[in-house]
Amino acid sequence: MLCGEARHVTRAKTVLIDLSVLRRGVFTHEAQIERRIRWANRDLVSRIAAWQPKPLPHDPWLRQQVECLPTIVRMTHEGALVPYTYSELEFEEMRASRGMANTFGDLFLDVEIKKCQAAVNRPRFRQNIDFDYYLKKEELLEFCDFLLNLPEPLLPRAREFWAKLPASEQTNLTQLGRFKSLCRHLARTHYPDAFHLWTAEANGLDFFLMIDKKFVNALRNCHELDFRCRAVSPEQLLNALGVTERDQYPYTESGPRTYY
Repeated sequence: MLCGEARHVTRAKTVLIDLSVLRRGVFTHEAQIERRIRWANRDLVSRIAAWQPKPLPHDPWLRQQVECLPTIVRMTHEGALVPYTYSELEFEEMRASRGMANTFGDLFLDVEIKKCQAAVNRPRFRQNIDFDYYLKKEELLEFCDFLLNLPEPLLPRAREFWAKLPASEQTNLTQLGRFKSLCRHLARTHYPDAFHLWTAEANGLDFFLMIDKKFVNALRNCHELDFRCRAVSPEQLLNALGVTERDQYPYTESGPRTYY
């Protein structure tokens, strides 16, 4: 993107960042370099820890999404995009490895990612002293099942419990039908992403950014859904903002290199 193109973005757009984007934003992986040294009249081979740029994906669609990430990250630094995360996405990140995240080659290393609140706070409804409980994917799926089967007028009748909920969460629970309508069109495996999208909308965010063709395509077939927040791929996000140029991929050489 050319610097002048920022004028097409009339205000900063808010974006919930999926773990799939953060994972693809790590452009390097660990490697080793062999160094031959002479020691006491002997030739020795020493292996030195190093890092190496990842090759771009072979799949054309996936490659296009990855090539959009440098532009998106730069736009966050310029203030044109404001990225967000929340508890459930943080649980996902704790559960999964991102390789060399927060080190060399992590595009999001210096990006300030703000926090927003979950549409409904799962630990409030499903308490457990074992923290690992909240990291399990199946537990979020079961929580979605619980919400989908929850009669909407029921919770307000539990006055003592209802009174302890934040006002925003009360509002979201009275609008639980939006989440139910969304999930009605999706396979159960998509429920976590549907919960992320619902959370993004409940927080007034503009986009839910992800690299998941199946979920985005599934939503495209739900014509009657009127969600103010859009689930988009990196390419769709830039197109929606009128950004046509892409920043260069940061690595032109593929060989391993040392940390110093």
